[in-house]
Amino acid sequence: MSFPFLPQYTPLGNKDLDLLAPLFAKTIKDFCPCAVVYLVGPEISGDGLPAQWKVGIEVVRNGLQPVKDSGRQLALYLPLWGREALCGVAVLVGVEPWVMDLTAATLLDKSRLISRELEFVKQGAIDLHTGLGNVKVLQARLEALCQGAGDDNESGPDDLAHCLLLLEIFPKAKDAGHALAEVSKAGSYLDSLIGHLSPPCHLGNGLFSLLWEGVDEGKALKVADQLLQWLKRENMPRVHIGIAECTGSPKDPEKILEEVWQALQTAYKRGPFGLCSFRTVANRTSHPLYPPPPQVVSRLGKAMKGHARFCLIEMGSDGEASTSFPGKVLRKVAGGKPVIVDVSPGRGYVLLPGFTEDAALEWCRQAKTALAEAGPSYSFGLALFPCADFKKSEMIANCRKALLHTSFFGPGTFTIFDGVSLNISGDIYYNEGDMVKAAREYQRGLELDPKNVNLLNSYGVTLAQMARYAKAITCFEEVLAIDRGNFMALCNLGFAHLSRGQENKALASFEDALACQDDHFDLLLQLGKLYCRSGRYQDAVHVLKKAENIGPRDVRDVSHGAVHRYLGEAFYHLGSRKDAMASLQRAIRNNSQDAASLSALGELYSLEEQGSDIARTFCRQAVEIDDQDWGHWLRLARVELAYGDVPAAHEALKEAMRLDRDRPEIFLLQGEILEVQHKDAAALKAYERVLRLDDGNKTAQQAVKRLAGS
Repeated sequence: MSFPFLPQYTPLGNKDLDLLAPLFAKTIKDFCPCAVVYLVGPEISGDGLPAQWKVGIEVVRNGLQPVKDSGRQLALYLPLWGREALCGVAVLVGVEPWVMDLTAATLLDKSRLISRELEFVKQGAIDLHTGLGNVKVLQARLEALCQGAGDDNESGPDDLAHCLLLLEIFPKAKDAGHALAEVSKAGSYLDSLIGHLSPPCHLGNGLFSLLWEGVDEGKALKVADQLLQWLKRENMPRVHIGIAECTGSPKDPEKILEEVWQALQTAYKRGPFGLCSFRTVANRTSHPLYPPPPQVVSRLGKAMKGHARFCLIEMGSDGEASTSFPGKVLRKVAGGKPVIVDVSPGRGYVLLPGFTEDAALEWCRQAKTALAEAGPSYSFGLALFPCADFKKSEMIANCRKALLHTSFFGPGTFTIFDGVSLNISGDIYYNEGDMVKAAREYQRGLELDPKNVNLLNSYGVTLAQMARYAKAITCFEEVLAIDRGNFMALCNLGFAHLSRGQENKALASFEDALACQDDHFDLLLQLGKLYCRSGRYQDAVHVLKKAENIGPRDVRDVSHGAVHRYLGEAFYHLGSRKDAMASLQRAIRNNSQDAASLSALGELYSLEEQGSDIARTFCRQAVEIDDQDWGHWLRLARVELAYGDVPAAHEALKEAMRLDRDRPEIFLLQGEILEVQHKDAAALKAYERVLRLDDGNKTAQQAVKRLAGS
């Protein structure tokens, strides 16, 4: 592995104009004072640009000269240079008059001076290991956002929702160099996966930030959950995500960073793949499952004491409540002497001592009628005691969960607490990223309704998120015992088996799922991968070709990079090298740090004799990115041998052998290298070892026959 701290500077590019816009704008203003700076790529799409901008940018692009616009707002169009090539245009609005008085030649010199300065700014803002923006970029973007000056519009921060995510990835690493390579690989994957929504920044030590403009907390939580799933399937051992909204009450960058950091600390406590939003940490009292005030809990506890049977009801207003809780109306409802504890005009509790389920439901019908005559509409959540092994003290939470449950049926409804109520409360915790509480809710729900397929599936998925795969598998198998064709259970079972390294069982589950539904991207991708591993390359092409046209909606499908990688592998083994090369090239375009695709493409370039330098470069890049895969080292050894560098081939092969000593391919190549070195006796032993591992290997059989007879 080469020294990882050498800077690799690249010229200014179109992508830099978006990533580094706030930093670039400050620098340009220092040279040419103005009100606002906008950065536009050299190619004009016309979308969203003022008409006069399009004309000015077109003139700059064609003439490679600055352009002045002395209209109502003094504007200046400056070319920006990536070395000698035009890489963009800076549109300066509200320019100081003295700048406008400068000659065209002076402005052109200024544009080149500014461009060189922007290169220095870029060098200080790019992380060496990942090529992503560093903490300077994050701070500058946050400041611009909080000041209401977005990168490409004049909207204030309250016009759109924005969220900041901190994502910490813990790489498996044997040493510092390997850790840096793993972090770099994770950064490239993340950029390919989500870079279209927000260019990620690397803050150091595997901590990445994503500033999502125009994305509210609800969507951020959903996309973050998808991110966790994808990163988990990339064999990341632990990933945690913290989320904070950047909008709402006025905030400064330091406040936002403090909030998202606090959310990340909470995510640590939620398992190996934890997720947390600051809102759930800061606004606990507004949580839908937050308990009532202590004095209310105390009064209800005393009222429940001594009763062997009762029904506790929580009532919630369906709209704007009246000035007080309707206790007088409820006391007039026939049947028993209810204990009424009001919390607010729109919320209160009713205890019905001695009531059975039928009696409680009848009381609710009468109460609903009485309330309709009085005016306000309320919904009712009922919790009956006794209920399984729930304690009296848990009835308060249970009727709240029943109230949330009945909200699905519309206003003025009433529902008794059951397993579905716990499924709903579990979903609330799951969507917030709190897997521990979600699992507890699903588990209690199964105590009430052990055959509930939705609960079993939800519980299994949550356990899998917590890396408790054995229990998760049991849940999915129970679902399938009830409903053999349950598509989600078959998929989830396959992923659980795959996480435990049980590829044959995973393949069987995925194939059963495919028989139920054949247009699920994740399923098709995993099947393609497993077909490649088991040598079923024609089957792999069949499912992967289907996967090419579909994919997740919210994340750019870096997973399509994986599709093309496995297509390349399948085509290679089917003897279609041109198709294989085309697929692998597409894989690398999706993810430049895809070590497997780089390695395979390098070997194909060698086999097709399309350039030794590029073949070696790709294979060497692959082992730089991932030096723990024996296959990458084996391909490098083959390429080095093909171009006559026997010592380099021998060294690469030693690394492959160190990682795996049971691969016939490794010893087959060892025999070839030894023959080149005229060490026939040692080569014979290598070929004999191949036959001990694979007695049907024809190449080894022929080599043994040739060497033994010589």
